[in-house]
Amino acid sequence: MFKRIRKKLMSKLYHCNPALHSVLAANFHKKPLKYSALALYLLPVRRLVRPDELFSQRTFNVSKDYLTELHSLLHIAKVKGHELVRIGDAAGYTMLDDFKAGGAAYSFGLGGDVSWDKDMAGRGYDVFMYDHTIDSLPDKDARFHWFRQGIADGRSNDDRLKTLEYFIRQNRHEGNRDMILKMDVEGAEWGFLSQVSSEMLSQFRQITFELHGLMNGKMPFEQVLGMLRKLNETHQLIHLHPCNYNMSYVEWGNKRWFNVIEASYASREAYSFEGDYDVVLPLKIDRPCSDGWPEPALGHWNDPIEYGDMMTSVIGMIPSSL
Repeated sequence: MFKRIRKKLMSKLYHCNPALHSVLAANFHKKPLKYSALALYLLPVRRLVRPDELFSQRTFNVSKDYLTELHSLLHIAKVKGHELVRIGDAAGYTMLDDFKAGGAAYSFGLGGDVSWDKDMAGRGYDVFMYDHTIDSLPDKDARFHWFRQGIADGRSNDDRLKTLEYFIRQNRHEGNRDMILKMDVEGAEWGFLSQVSSEMLSQFRQITFELHGLMNGKMPFEQVLGMLRKLNETHQLIHLHPCNYNMSYVEWGNKRWFNVIEASYASREAYSFEGDYDVVLPLKIDRPCSDGWPEPALGHWNDPIEYGDMMTSVIGMIPSSL
């Protein structure tokens, strides 16, 4: 099926922009669902400027009030007594280097890459893996526990989608408050966050999300802020990394806000945090989500916002510096 989709989309995109065609074609085999969706989104684009830098500009209807609160909710703190480490390959995450052998890790959304899961298994974790969109795992490990099920977002009636509470009961982890959660579910994370209780979230020492739709309005902005407020009650953001395969962002003043980001959190109950942290992103241990695009730079992310007169919203090749 994906071969047919690829052939049709690529033939159309080639006439729009050969450089874009080459980049997408090189990445289709890695994440066919994501790159098919991206290709469909880009098909109507006709204003192509400098394919080596940008190939489209669109207007995202974001306000200063939204970006100001979003920035405050995404303030990064340093954990006292611990450093960060990279877990997994290109589809991995930067997390707190604090892992305990014999623990349990929940992994929602796998696709064709289980490098994060493999790394966690190598650290002594039993990894409970959920993805209802695949037929099998691309790799095996004695600590893998895979189920062809997914996380419920409160919208779909698919009986393969269950709540986190359901999975925790099935695995008899009700009393475990030392678990790790990873979730990359293409936007369903917002429905999950709207349903899950703060008490359930507090069972996880570390949580890492791929957060979608921060800029394009597919998720109402007030709901985005509400879910991040809820998450911040139990966890503190410790790392932020834009997804360069998505290639859409808003630039306003001294900041870039990306539509899709990887966000890693640590439990407020389990850790202490330093108040002032002058982090410069990306870190040396970060890796681009896709080798086909440059690594995005967020610079001194925690610095106050300095709004300029112009807001630019861009879909295109991401500048490597800010």
